[in-house]
Amino acid sequence: MQQTAVYKFPIQFRDVHYIAALYTSNQDAVTEKLKGTGLKPALNFMGSPLTAVGLIQYKDSDLGAYNELIIAIPVVPENAKHKLSNWLDLYSPLDKREIGQFIIHIPVTTQRSVDAGREIWGYPKIVLPIAHEFGKKKLHTQVMSAPGQTTLIEINGSNGWGVPIPSMDLMTYSMLNDEMLKTFVDVDANMKWMPFSNLSITIHDKDDEMCKDIVALNICNKKPVFTIEATRFKANFFEGRKIH
Repeated sequence: MQQTAVYKFPIQFRDVHYIAALYTSNQDAVTEKLKGTGLKPALNFMGSPLTAVGLIQYKDSDLGAYNELIIAIPVVPENAKHKLSNWLDLYSPLDKREIGQFIIHIPVTTQRSVDAGREIWGYPKIVLPIAHEFGKKKLHTQVMSAPGQTTLIEINGSNGWGVPIPSMDLMTYSMLNDEMLKTFVDVDANMKWMPFSNLSITIHDKDDEMCKDIVALNICNKKPVFTIEATRFKANFFEGRKIH
């Protein structure tokens, strides 16, 4: 019988290159992904809900070094009032915040990260090869299949120059053992808003479940509406709190 690992909280991520881009997405597909969760979309742009895509390179952390891709929907509980100030809620104190990320796909490059993510928070982590090239003039991410090493997803483009913004703490909603958890993430980062980001997502395997969702969400082959980047990102992930 495999013994469950013991984790010390908060779990620390000490040196991270973090990029998060928000794309307009299909209302029906977002609704379908949130069905039965008790959550609803939190952020809209020009009448469309937004989907977040994270490109993350962990260089030093309690879980080791690894690469990650996140596809998540910014959400609030269904009983929360919909308001334009949801954007401002991203800077609310964590104990008062309603908006968080509901992760629908999160491939990573190490089994250690998968085990921790699934055991602690119920994140739907899987192991896949992921290559990040974060250059000043060019960004390229490639997610490959396992086995086979064929390309599933590519993200190409650049971020251009950035405008410094205050560091933004994070929060996630996730399901662990059929219970909803809210997890606080204390962030210290040199965040910048990248107004000229043109990161474009291309899928290469229409039969892959993650690629199917990307197509259904309608986030392929378009520019993000909002992108942030931090080259010196630090974060403390706390144990999830059950929502009653």
